[in-house]
Amino acid sequence: MPSYQEASWEGIIQAVANNQFDAAADGITITPERAEQVAFSDGYIQVSQRLMARVGESRFTNMDEFIANAELRLGTQTGTTNYETAIKLVPEARIQAFEQFPFAVAALINGDVDGVLMDETAGQGYIGTNAEQIALIGEPISSDALGFIFPKDSDLVTPVNLALAEMRASGKLDELAKKYFSAEFKLPGNE
Repeated sequence: MPSYQEASWEGIIQAVANNQFDAAADGITITPERAEQVAFSDGYIQVSQRLMARVGESRFTNMDEFIANAELRLGTQTGTTNYETAIKLVPEARIQAFEQFPFAVAALINGDVDGVLMDETAGQGYIGTNAEQIALIGEPISSDALGFIFPKDSDLVTPVNLALAEMRASGKLDELAKKYFSAEFKLPGNE
């Protein structure tokens, strides 16, 4: 039986690389830089990065307009590909990086930042509980595959990839993506 342990995002890739965990999963974008430290499974879902704003925002309707307004501040989470994208789009002085996305979303709702850059799947979850306050706007900014990570020498990568291939072929991956990672997702108790 696997033993599940919650760990902070900040050090999870290094912890897996150091064999502190046999695997990790948390919306981990597959990147060449990360693949130098850990082994990745095949991607199990493709996600887009999106801009989240307060409902009724009138200063911008997409990322290009956000970028053009030097007064606007962008929130995101440290150590994520969302942060890496943010620093490519706006000067670092306009970015407020948070340890966790719930803090970034709270800052947006409170008016401390003007937008938040995050994965669409995560954004839909926050909107599910705050639909009257926040929305995803504009077109996707980038699209990336998410995967499970393992220590470089792990013998788990091949069986996980075989299971993912079987789930992809049977339609189960698409079914799970629709159930948990689409606008159809509802938090338990909010069905």
